[in-house]
Amino acid sequence: MRKTLLALTLPLAIPAQAANVVDASSLDLSAALNDDQPRAMVGSSPALSFREKSRLQVGNKALVRKQQLHHGVPVYGYSVVENTAARGFAPSVKGDVVTDIEQDIGGTLPMINQQQAIAIAQGQTHQGSQHFHQDDANTELLVWLDKQQTARLVYKVDYLASDDGHPSRPIKIIDAKSGDILDSWDGIAHLEAGGPGGNQKSGRFNFGPSTQLGGFQVNSRCQMDSPDVKTINMNNREWGGEVHQFNCPQNTYRQVNGAYAPMNDAQFFGQKVFDMYQDWLGIRPIRQKLTMRVHYGQGYGNAFWDGRQMTFGDGNRSMYPLTTWDVIAHEVSHGFTEQNSGLEYRGMSGGMNESFSDVAAAALGQYVFGEFNWKMGEDVMKHSEAMRYFINPSKDGRSIGHVDRYYQGIDVHLSSGIYNKAFYHLATSDQWNIKKAFKAFATANQLYWRPNSSFQQGANGVCEAAKDLNYPAGAVSQAFAEVGIQPQGCQGTEGNPKPDPEPQPEPEILPLTLDQPVQIQGRAGAGYQFVVKNAPRGTVWLQTYRGHGEVDLYAAVGRPATVNDNDCASTNAGNEEYCGFSQIQGMDLYVTVVGARDYATNVLARLDDRGVETNRCTNMPTWGGYNYYPAGVTVQYQGHLFQATQDNWGIDPFTNQWVWQYQGSCQS
Repeated sequence: MRKTLLALTLPLAIPAQAANVVDASSLDLSAALNDDQPRAMVGSSPALSFREKSRLQVGNKALVRKQQLHHGVPVYGYSVVENTAARGFAPSVKGDVVTDIEQDIGGTLPMINQQQAIAIAQGQTHQGSQHFHQDDANTELLVWLDKQQTARLVYKVDYLASDDGHPSRPIKIIDAKSGDILDSWDGIAHLEAGGPGGNQKSGRFNFGPSTQLGGFQVNSRCQMDSPDVKTINMNNREWGGEVHQFNCPQNTYRQVNGAYAPMNDAQFFGQKVFDMYQDWLGIRPIRQKLTMRVHYGQGYGNAFWDGRQMTFGDGNRSMYPLTTWDVIAHEVSHGFTEQNSGLEYRGMSGGMNESFSDVAAAALGQYVFGEFNWKMGEDVMKHSEAMRYFINPSKDGRSIGHVDRYYQGIDVHLSSGIYNKAFYHLATSDQWNIKKAFKAFATANQLYWRPNSSFQQGANGVCEAAKDLNYPAGAVSQAFAEVGIQPQGCQGTEGNPKPDPEPQPEPEILPLTLDQPVQIQGRAGAGYQFVVKNAPRGTVWLQTYRGHGEVDLYAAVGRPATVNDNDCASTNAGNEEYCGFSQIQGMDLYVTVVGARDYATNVLARLDDRGVETNRCTNMPTWGGYNYYPAGVTVQYQGHLFQATQDNWGIDPFTNQWVWQYQGSCQS
C-alpha cells in the first residue's frame, strides 16, 4: 500500500481499520492449530483457533485445510493449509491469518438475532411482486472483512426464491450489530446451456445391466433413490415434486422436447459424477446426497445449483432438456466449490467458479467415455455448434480467453473462458492429461482458493496443488501464461512460457488536461487510457459523466491503471464514475476507462481547490438499512448526501444508483 498518497472514491468512505491480514508462515500457530478441544459456547473459545474443513491424503502426507475462528466464530474466506507430514519443518503451514479482529468488532455478541437478519434480507427482495415465492433461509454468524479490510461481525443469509418462474438465490451480508446490509449477490449457480445426453442431437443412450454404459441404481420400491443420488419429478412445477417411481426394470417416462427420458439421464450421470470424485479424488462431490430435480418449470431453458440441490429445466425452442452429462457434472461441481473454497458467484471468483464446473464436465467426459472434444454444451444446443469452447473461448462471439479482455461486471459465464483455456493447455501439456489437470484444479479448490480469489491467486493455488500432487509445476506456469497470468512459485524445467501467438500492441496513452473534457465512445470491453502529467497541489478528481451506455473507471499513480492493478476503481451503474487523489503533487496520474457496455461519455480531470469546507450534513437524517424512505427525501450516509428518486425500504444508496441520486460530499 502506498502511504504517501490518499485515494478518494465517490461514493465510498474509508473507515478506520485495525484488522491485519498476515502470512501464516510468519506466525507461531502451533498452539492454535492443535487446540481442537470442544467448547461449551462461542464466548469460551480462544481469540484464535482453527477447525478442520477438509483433508487431502497425498502419499504419506496429509494436507489439512483449517478454517480460522475468532472466539469460535468462522472468519469468512480465511483458512490455512497444514502439512502434517512436515510438522516441525518450515514451511508446514500456508495461507493467510487475520489478526487484531477484536479492535474492529469488540465482542462476538450480535445485537440482532437470526430471525431479524432474515427479515432484513428478505424484506428488500422483490417488493410488490405478485408472483414471488421464497423458501426457508439459512443463516451463519461470521467475522467478515469489508473492502477496506475492516472486520465486521455479520450474518450471512441465503434463501431460494422464484419470481415469475425465474429462480434466484440471494446471498446477503448483514451487520450483526447495526442490521445494515453490507454486501449482496445472487448465489444461484446457473448454466446457460448443457451438453451431451439422450436427445435427438446426441443420439440415444441405452442404460441397463447388460449395456455398454451400465444401469443406474434405484431402491427396493423402484424409486430413483440410491445411497448417493435421488431424482425428483417436478412435473413442470417450481416447488414440491416427488421422487420418481416406475415399474422396474425399465423406465420410459417421459419423452419431452427431443429428449428420450431426462430422469434416467439425471439418475445415471449423477451417480457417474459421484463415482468420478470418489475414484479420482477419494472424496464425495458434496457432503449430502445428490438431489436432482427434473422437469422444472414451463419451458425453462436452464439448470442451477441452489446450495442444496440440482435443478434442470426441459429446455425450449433453442435447447434440449438440460439433463445431459456435462450439465449434470457442471451443476454438481458448483456444490463441490461451495462446500470447499466457497468461490463467490461474481467477479473473477465467479469466472473461476463457472470454469471449475466446466472443467469437471471435461473430466466426466474422460471418465465415462474416455475422451473429451473440448466443446461445452455441444449437444444441448439445437441450432448452434456448442455453448462454450475450451481451445478458443471467443469462438462463441462473447466469451474471453485472456485477462486483457476482462472487465468489471462481465458475466461469469463469459469470463470462465480464461480458466477453461488454461485448463486445456495444462491437460494437453507433456506429462499431463485431463485427469491430472482436474485433480490439480480440484485440489486448489479444496485447499487454496478462497471466496474472493482473483485470477492471479487462483493460478497460484493451482501451482501449489500441482506441487502437492508431485506433478510438474512448470506446465502450470506455461498454461496460465497462455491467458496472460504468471503464477508465482511455479518454476519448472519445461522452459519459458510460449509467447501469445497474437501479441497485442501497447495501448496509446492520451494526455488529459485539467478542466478540458474529452469525448470518447467505444464498444463493450474496449477502453481508453489517459495520463495527467505532473499533478498539481490539492485534490485531483477524475470522472466520467453524461452520454449513454455504461463504463468503469480505474486510476493509478505513477503507472498505467488496469482492471487488476489500480489505486482506485469506480464501477457504478451507468456513466457517472469518480476517483479522487490528494498528496500526489508532481506525480503522474493515470486513468483507464473501459466499456461495460457500448458507450459514449466524457472524461474530465479537475482540481478541487475550494479551500475551507463546511458540513452540509448537519441536522440531516442518517440512512438506515431497515427504514422506509419516500421519493424526494435526502439522507446522509458515511459522509455523503443522497436523495431518493423512488420510494424504497432500506435500499443501500452506495450500490443502487437507480433508487438514490448522489448529491455530493457532506464537506463543501
